[in-house]
This record gives sequence, structure tokens and C-alpha cells, in this order.
Amino acid sequence: MNKNRFKVFNKLRAFKNMGVLGGGTALALQVGHRVSFDFDIFSYHALPGHLWKDAKKVLGQDCEKLLDFEDQLNLITPGGVEVTFFHDEYQPLFKAIKTNFIDLMDLRDIACNKAYIIGRRPKWRDYVDIYFLLKDKKISLDQLLKLSIRKFKNDFSKRLFLQQLVYYSDITDYKIEFLKDEISPDKIKVFLEGEVSRYKTREL
Repeated sequence: MNKNRFKVFNKLRAFKNMGVLGGGTALALQVGHRVSFDFDIFSYHALPGHLWKDAKKVLGQDCEKLLDFEDQLNLITPGGVEVTFFHDEYQPLFKAIKTNFIDLMDLRDIACNKAYIIGRRPKWRDYVDIYFLLKDKKISLDQLLKLSIRKFKNDFSKRLFLQQLVYYSDITDYKIEFLKDEISPDKIKVFLEGEVSRYKTREL
């Protein structure tokens, strides 16, 4: 995290009582696998009507509003850091990780969110995140599926997720800034395909 993004992260403590940091940045802070450039704050309550005013007060009056819906506010700070506030209707399965800044969503909840969204918005970074979660044994594929069904119930399709995890034709941008060794897309694909194949074999 560069100095500019750390400044924003530090300021986000003002929203500690409103939500938790989720998404790729929260995962990267726990796993240390790749650079994530934006901040996603998940609230399990309706977003307050004065959120935009509060955000400008905390993050800078020159913030630019990118999107403003009842359940989502996207903005970019004067320093060019994108911040999203999102009302999440799905309650977390695990307690957030306490920090001196804004609390972090548990990586198992982040993993479930990645599994849920990967069939709806194919982004290579989500495949990379799931690769590291599985490879580093932060969670198993079987656990991920069971937890995702528990969290999203009928809104999550195990079959669709397993299909999407080995389907890459919709991916157009493979650019990832790794924090350690560079991992090729082919290596990640082979690993994920192996995980899915072994899971299906066990389920037969």
C-alpha cells in the first residue's frame, strides 16, 4: 500500500462504526498476495442519507462522486483513490477482524463474496484471489461451497460457480501486480481446473 492509499486507509477509521473493509484490499492485507487499489466498505445497515457529506468531510471536499444509489456510493478522493460504500444485504458468517483502523471482513466471508460474484462479473483478480485462498489452504473448495450456500442460500449456484471457475473466455484483462513472485495465468488456470476436477470426482 503506497503512502497515498495508506492515508485514505487511515482516514477510514471514521467509518469504523458503519461497516467493515471487504473486497480485494481487505484480502490483500490478510494474505499479502497482490496489490489492490481501491477500498470497499460493506455496511449491513442502510447507508445514511448524509454519507456523501460525511465522506467529503473525512476524505476531502474535492472528492468526486462517481455513483450514488440508495445502496451504493462510489467516489474518488482528491489523491485518486476510489472508495465504495456498499449496503450488503447478506449478513456475514464470521466476526470482523479488529484493527486500529477500520475492521477487516473475515477472509472466509471475502471468499464467499468472490464465489458469489465470479459468475456475474468475471474479473481475473477474483480468480487470482480464489487461487491464493485455495493454494495457501486458507479455505478448501468444499468449505467455500458449503459456506457460500449457507451465506447466500438459493441466491448461490454451486453448479454455476464450478463452471465459471474453469471458464475464462470472458476474461479480457489479465494484468495483476503481485506482491511476491509473479504467477502466470496458465498456472492459475491449471490449479483451479485441478481443484474443480478433484472436487467433482469426490462428489461422484
